[in-house]
Amino acid sequence: MTIVHINAPFNMLISRIDFVIRHKINPEIYLSAWDLDQYDDNDFQSVADNLKKNNLDITIHGPYMDLSPGGMDQKVKQVTIERFSRVIEIASYFNPKSIVFHPGYDKWRFDGNVGLWLGSSIKTWRPLIERAEKKGLTIVIENVFEETPESIKSLLDNINSPNFRFCFDTGHQNLFSKTTLSNWIDSLGEYLFEVHLHDNHKEKDEHLPIGEGNFDFDQFFTLLSLNRINPIYTIEPHEEDHLWRGLKALKKYI
Repeated sequence: MTIVHINAPFNMLISRIDFVIRHKINPEIYLSAWDLDQYDDNDFQSVADNLKKNNLDITIHGPYMDLSPGGMDQKVKQVTIERFSRVIEIASYFNPKSIVFHPGYDKWRFDGNVGLWLGSSIKTWRPLIERAEKKGLTIVIENVFEETPESIKSLLDNINSPNFRFCFDTGHQNLFSKTTLSNWIDSLGEYLFEVHLHDNHKEKDEHLPIGEGNFDFDQFFTLLSLNRINPIYTIEPHEEDHLWRGLKALKKYI
């Protein structure tokens, strides 16, 4: 049986842990910067113990608002590294299958200069990945504003670690990509470790259940099958009703 993870903010998870356990929800725990400041190690340990006791699988999504792992401002980069390092520390309690971070590239902020972003990014990620390797953790970077897969592939190629992989986000690709779905899979299939499943109408990041926008899920799952890729599946509902509709729709494919 394929396990499906559900994105759940930590502050919601800690208040609705009984709901999660009752419905056997395998969470992708979103740790916002606010969560990192609000809660302490005892809070994280308590939730982790409860999830493990109930045999639930876990992934983690790190903070991203205002952060820039490939940025030029060294003070902003230092805060980014501190936030990401704290997530890696906390992950030791949960033993997650993956930790998702955003790589932070978009052509408008970097004036299309991928090399500028890449050089700065390598300096950020290399020590973080070395720390993850020592802890047996896998970090995955997710496409967000990227119009093509090249920037992400360049970073993954340069770090060259089995503990540094790719998370393909269907909604973000549908909204921002300027190239084909098959090009993304051809370019990054060897790194593909997790997928975020949500839909939209190419106008805004709606986070609809799959099949309720215009992303081509038939083609997507066909490409995964043809390339023999079996990633971690995560749905990202922003409303509780979307959770149940999303799970039902996903049964068509897995």
